Amino acid sequence: MKRWPFAGRGHELDDLVRLARDPTAQGVVIAGPAGVGKSRLAGEVLMRFHATKVTLLRIRATKAASSIPNGALAGLIPRQHPPHLVNTLRWAADEVLAHAGGRVLVLSVDDAHLLDSHSAEVIASLVRGRRARLVATLRTGEPAPDPVTLLWRDGHVRRYDTGPLSDDDVTAVLTAALGGPPDDATVRRLAEVTEGNALFLYEVVGAAIASGALSEIHGMWKLTGDPPLAPRLADLIHERIGALSPELKDVLEYTALAEPIGARVLSALTSERALLEAEERGLIRVRVDRRREIARLGHPLYGEIARERCPQLRRRRRHADLVAALEATGLRRREDRLRVTVWRLSAGLGAAPGPLLDASRLAWSAHDYPLAVRLGEAALEAGGGTTAAIQLATLLDYAQQPDRARAVLDGTRVPDDEPSKARLVLARASNLAWGMDRLGEALDLLAAAEKDVKGAAPRRQVAVHRLGLTASAARTGDALRLSTELLAQDLGPAQRAQVLNSRALALCYAGRTTEAAALVRQALEESAAWREEIPALVSPLHSTWAMCGYFSGDLAMMDQSIASMRGALAGQRGWSRGEGSLALARGNAATLRGQLGTALLILHAPANHETALTVGGCMAAYAAAQALRGEAAAARDTLQAAMARNRATWTAFMRWVALTRVWIAAAGGENGHAVELALSAAAECRESGLAAFEAVALHDAVRLGAPAPAAHRLAELAETHEGPRVKLAARHAAALAEGDAEGLLAVAARFDALGLPLHAAEAAAQAATRLRRSRGEKAARAAATEAWSLAGACQGPNTPALRGLAAPDLTDRELQVAQLTAAGMSHRQIALELGIAMRTAMNHRNQAYWKLGVNSPADLAKALNRFR
Repeated sequence: MKRWPFAGRGHELDDLVRLARDPTAQGVVIAGPAGVGKSRLAGEVLMRFHATKVTLLRIRATKAASSIPNGALAGLIPRQHPPHLVNTLRWAADEVLAHAGGRVLVLSVDDAHLLDSHSAEVIASLVRGRRARLVATLRTGEPAPDPVTLLWRDGHVRRYDTGPLSDDDVTAVLTAALGGPPDDATVRRLAEVTEGNALFLYEVVGAAIASGALSEIHGMWKLTGDPPLAPRLADLIHERIGALSPELKDVLEYTALAEPIGARVLSALTSERALLEAEERGLIRVRVDRRREIARLGHPLYGEIARERCPQLRRRRRHADLVAALEATGLRRREDRLRVTVWRLSAGLGAAPGPLLDASRLAWSAHDYPLAVRLGEAALEAGGGTTAAIQLATLLDYAQQPDRARAVLDGTRVPDDEPSKARLVLARASNLAWGMDRLGEALDLLAAAEKDVKGAAPRRQVAVHRLGLTASAARTGDALRLSTELLAQDLGPAQRAQVLNSRALALCYAGRTTEAAALVRQALEESAAWREEIPALVSPLHSTWAMCGYFSGDLAMMDQSIASMRGALAGQRGWSRGEGSLALARGNAATLRGQLGTALLILHAPANHETALTVGGCMAAYAAAQALRGEAAAARDTLQAAMARNRATWTAFMRWVALTRVWIAAAGGENGHAVELALSAAAECRESGLAAFEAVALHDAVRLGAPAPAAHRLAELAETHEGPRVKLAARHAAALAEGDAEGLLAVAARFDALGLPLHAAEAAAQAATRLRRSRGEKAARAAATEAWSLAGACQGPNTPALRGLAAPDLTDRELQVAQLTAAGMSHRQIALELGIAMRTAMNHRNQAYWKLGVNSPADLAKALNRFR
């Protein structure tokens, strides 16, 4: 691949440029680990110097020249100094300085830790004597010559430590390099694999593109498989690792196959000396957790190399060694049972169905779906019978592989004992509802089972399952009634958590979001008692919690639920309902904030997932974001695909579809039809007792400019619906219906305070239209500027209320003056800054005030800063 354009790290670059030019010092040393992009940063800093005012000399230190006196300066000084000279250091410094030609000398030194001592002293003397400025890079963890170290210790230059690329930096770098944005999941995966190392990122991306694992899909770059380990990347990693003794290779391979692994176990398999040396060389990292010492690889790609280079037979022997070493410790921790079982399979030692099923449940509890499914399949093959089949099918359903689950269930004999028979019915009902979109059949199956089952415990479990499907289908009245009945019974922890989840979902849909969120938090606080039995429940609980924030307009609640869900699903492997739920919650939060581009990045991966069959919700949310950006055709296609792909009865999917259709019609210019769709959706939701969806649909009609049919009902809902969103929607409807422009501006301010700038921008734009009729052009311009500013805080919105909005018609000079005024500068200061007369500066400012409809620097700052 060609050299990438510089992107990301804007704040770091600004800091470095400031330090490089700092008059109180003579430059900057950029320190950091290998491959993080120090040289690229230094190059960008050097480009900020005025080429006509400085002489730039580039010096590259190398390991080969580090033992040769003045080796790094060989291209700048004569081969031999005059024989009569005693002070060769001064001679060399003068020779280097002679290249300046009367201009400021700037020395660029790459890999300053490799400088020979003579070159280091020459460079240091020029910097100390203020005869040259320095921009140097230095690798941390490597010894550097004393003259270089003393430069920053004595304050002659500033030291700036830089680290790996952040996720935002990775996004910026990839967008610039690929010519288009990568989706959120791709960024997270590449950042994880490379740990933000810029050099590794370059090589991994190049290999992924060459293999087809990274490609552009519907306008975004998406990683569809693990990138191959290209030879150049392997060479880079080998260069980083260096030559390894057999003992160090043992440490690396055992860690790669078993991480995280106890340091004492690793020491027993290799040696204490090898373990300590591996840590010192950065091959492994050891973290102390209470009394345990846990070893991991120094970098994820080290494991890729070690596993690839480990022959199959040696790998089996290594796994057998790991089994013996861990079993010798007594398997005191619950995760030890899982790890030993997995290693036994990898070593070819085999395992009985019982331990395999236990390990499968533990892997499920850790949200590692590929491993849980693998262990479940092994348990079934080992003779686990009906129990193994039910567990495997359940896992496959949650892993969004319903067809495989169905095949397992169809091949399972109906057991004789009632508890097992009931569990098989539950698995089949889940598959029908969640994988086949056949809710009616699933509920009929459960109703029949509830009549046939004699035992109280299995009958109660069937009832709990029926409640879950009823709530997911948004039948709020039935769900609230059933949950009340079940909560009065003697429920186990897992059953109680499932009932609380179902009741919370029904309450959320009914607009009782505070009560619903309280039930979710209660269930999560009790998760230690039920998590191992039904770990997948953490996902719907968090989804409901996030929806409570969505419908109530409480973005802090949404953020809290998303952060909690991230923690609960940390380390998840394989696509599952949990991953989809997290993406949907994050996407909805971004859309509500008006961050439509961010929402598309988040939702792109699930919306374009290759195999998952239950991603319809994410696809519908993706279509909604497209529609709000005015992309009618694309949104329509995405929604059609969502309808075709969805095979799950979940969270009122068709209600979300109905709300999305409203904005697709609006994006296509069919505003009247969009209003009709919104009012029709609201009526259907009212009939079904879905006050939360009803309120959103009614407010959509208001946002589209039709408040009259919605105002009365929104006022009623505002009395019962919890949270500020519906109350503010009712105020919006009333103000728009009455033509109250001031009321609309007040509504806009409140929406903005809630963190909903898109809603705020639409209300302000509606106010501008009314002010133009009632109070004249200046008042209208002020409201339009507010709407423009609020819309600018979003990401490309194009809704009917904003469609006629245009940026204020400021000239470049007026914009410059406006920005400086907003920054607090006086007319005199602005005139000096721009080299214009003070009267001219004042006239430009007044023109900006008039065009923007504002009256003060504070109002100017509010308009311009929010947009920026």
